[in-house]
Amino acid sequence: MTVTPTASTAPTTTRELFALILRRMLVVTVAVTVLAAVAGWLLAQSSGLWGAVIGGGIGLLFCGTTVASMVLGDGKSPQFLAVVVLGGWLAKMILILIVLVVIRNLTFYDKYVLAATLGAIVIASLAVEVLAIKSARIPVVDTTPASQDVPPAS
Repeated sequence: MTVTPTASTAPTTTRELFALILRRMLVVTVAVTVLAAVAGWLLAQSSGLWGAVIGGGIGLLFCGTTVASMVLGDGKSPQFLAVVVLGGWLAKMILILIVLVVIRNLTFYDKYVLAATLGAIVIASLAVEVLAIKSARIPVVDTTPASQDVPPAS
């Protein structure tokens, strides 16, 4: 069952929207990590549990920093937003690559549980973002007077 926010609870500003996404993403990430930890324990004992915990941490870092970069770029110029989002993405890729290289040869975690947890978190986070944006009531009309939009004629 999908819960659709009423007009009074739907976000009306980008700041409210990003806050809603961050809250829901945290809840979904924790829920997926707990479910994956239980499943990992049942499938691979403690190594499955550790795989789920590591996957949950990487997933939270990966998905949470995307929304955090959008919050940082909110209300700024499109160029600043592009630098923040692309720079953040590049930093995340480098950080994840380093983490994966460091833990590559360690045996205390299950690689398959880690990958499944991370994949489930990414898909769930995408669903959270889409549903939140779909329910938002943010006007997209520029309300500045026309005289301020047009530069003076020379």
